[in-house]
Order: sequence, then structure tokens, then C-alpha cells
Amino acid sequence: MIELFWLTLGVTLYAYMIYPLLLWSLSALRKAHAWGESAALPGIAIVIPAHNEEAVLKAKLENALSLDYPADKLEIIVASDGSRDGTVRIGRTFEDRGVRLLDFAKRRGKASVLNDAVAATKSELLCLCDANVMFAPDALKRLVACLRTEGVGAATGDVRLSSEDSDFSQGEGLYYRIERAMQVGESVLGTTICVDGGMYVMRRELFRPLRPDTILDDFVTSLNIIRQGYRIVYVPEAVATENATPCWKQEFRRRIRVTTGAAQVLFRGDWPRPWQQPIACFEFVSHKLLRWIGPFLLLAVLVTNVAVADSGPVYLSLLIGQMLFYGLAALGWLSAAAREFAPVGVPFYFTMSHCAVAVGLLKGLFVKQQGTWERTPREPVVASSQHPSTSSQQPASSG
Repeated sequence: MIELFWLTLGVTLYAYMIYPLLLWSLSALRKAHAWGESAALPGIAIVIPAHNEEAVLKAKLENALSLDYPADKLEIIVASDGSRDGTVRIGRTFEDRGVRLLDFAKRRGKASVLNDAVAATKSELLCLCDANVMFAPDALKRLVACLRTEGVGAATGDVRLSSEDSDFSQGEGLYYRIERAMQVGESVLGTTICVDGGMYVMRRELFRPLRPDTILDDFVTSLNIIRQGYRIVYVPEAVATENATPCWKQEFRRRIRVTTGAAQVLFRGDWPRPWQQPIACFEFVSHKLLRWIGPFLLLAVLVTNVAVADSGPVYLSLLIGQMLFYGLAALGWLSAAAREFAPVGVPFYFTMSHCAVAVGLLKGLFVKQQGTWERTPREPVVASSQHPSTSSQQPASSG
């Protein structure tokens, strides 16, 4: 049992500490390329899938039209997936300003809508983004500039969360800072394993139609790009903002869905092949797969630690540390005020997230999934003529 304890603890420490530190060390050895701005800007289509996005769509379209990018090189497409609110009406008010509205009356899911919207584009590049994500004026140029480099198939930016109204910002902020640091390291190492679905640019020729029931369209698209032999780069200078999920219960549901999509990816075998993309495969296992089974690793560490607690002071101390950590997480669950303090907020967010991952993985394994989604209620971020900024400068992620 002692051997099993150290094995599970070692794998857990690798996933949550050693691998992030390894990426940080590797990225420090090489200076990331300063991409600059593209001299000859290609045509690009901004595709905005939307289901009941009336609260944010007007601000999003104003933001897209104000980007520092030649208007004659820009397509803006809103693809409504069976919206029943004012999404279509708002989209039509922008048609005289060059916005194209694709009104799909029957709700089919984001993957199907993306397939049809991409097929309707004419540009060399695609910018796929969420309706609630507001770009800095130069963000699109910075992403496009990366695709001048041969072998780069996509570029993703720094989508920052404004978490002033979030009731779990302490833990969320730390989590996303670590995630973004890992993306920097992966990008320098070879390729980041996944784009941020809120904002990314890719070569149109690399887009592959998605199966209608696909849940993680951004992750599947990322893996499709990598498996075609191209890299994905992370560009921290390309900034956008969105409001954070205000309630931990909504974040819990979102994470369940994300992990359900992860199970779907595993079943379909969409991951990189070690004999074709060894670096990407290494990143997939270390960054994604081990995180998805993380709840079960943590449970195994706790159970085996209980079993060997009387084997020496080291084991007892580790068990006490675990119980204290989960006790603080329980306090955060009971008290919103306590979650505002990092010693409580961080354990709460970590534990809450892993509970959601466990539920999502089991759901993905045993329950048939659909490609439709319910939007997470968010208010629009107020767009600025400068770089978007937030009080916490927290980046967002979809994976």
C-alpha cells in the first residue's frame, strides 16, 4: 500500500507541479519570438456563433467593427443557432454596416452552426470567437501576424476575465495564471495544445467539419490542426476580455460540460499520435489527460494515505495536510465571505473544479451527449479604445 501511495502521489505531483514547472523552465531557456504586426494583412472572417446572445451581441459587433483592421479585408458573420430572443433582430440592424447574419431557425448545436458559417466564408483566415468576448483594437492584427510563419496553423490570445462580481475569484485567478504560464511554455516548446475558444485565428484551409454532437469544438479544432502537422502559438500581447462566471454553481455546470466533451475526445481518438506529433502527445497527456483523471488520482492519494497513516510521522503529516486542505474547501462551500480569502478560496476552487471534472467524466462515459449548449449568463464587458483591462487581469480558458 505504501508503494501505491507514493505512485499516486508522484503522478499527482507531476501533473500539478512538476509539469508546470518544467514548462516554465523550458520557456525561460528560449526567448519567445516577437511577432510584431503583419505588413500585408490577409482577408479574415470573424465568425460569431450565437444562441440567445441579445445581452452582449450589440457590444460585440460594435467591438468587431472598431478593430484596427482594414474594413475591406474583414468579413463579420453572426450565425444564430435557433435564437429565441433579440439576437437575430440585433444582427439585422448591423447588416447595413457589412455584417452578415446567418439565421438558422432550428437549433442544431454550435458545431453544426460553425460548419455552415465557415462554409459561407470567403477569406483566407478565420477568427472564431464568442459573442461575449471583447477584443483590444490591435488583438486581431497581432494574431494574424503569427500566421506569416510557415508551420503555424493557428494563434490564440489572452482572454482575460473580469471577476469583480465572481464569488470565487481567488481560486479562479490562481488557476488561470498557472494555465496561461503553461500555454507560454507549451508554445515555446512547440505548440500549445489548445486554443482559447473565446478568441483564435486559424488558416481556413485547416478547418475540418465537426461532428454535429461535438461539445468541445475549440479543442477538437485545435487537435485537428496539430494532427495536420501545424503548430498553435499563444500570443499574450493579443488581449481580449470577458466577464467571469458570477456564481460557482454556474462554473460547476460549465466544467461538467467541458469534461464531458473531454471524454468525447478520448472515445473518438482525436488525440495526437506519439509517432507523428510526439511533443503534442506529451503535452496532451501531461496537461489534459492527467488533469481529467485528477479527481480519481486525488481520491487514491487520500485513501492510500489513510491506509498508511500509522506507518510513520511523514504519512501522518501528509494526511493532516490533506484534511486541512479539504476542510478549508468545505469552509469555502459554506461561506461566500470566507472564499474571498486565498487560503480558503484556492482550496475551494480546486476542490469544486475537480468534483465537476469527476461528474463530467462519468457523464461523458455513460450518458449520450448532444451538441447544443446553454449560454452562461454574462453581461457585456465595456469595450475600450485601449487594451482591455480588469481589476484582476485573469485570463480565461475553455479547456
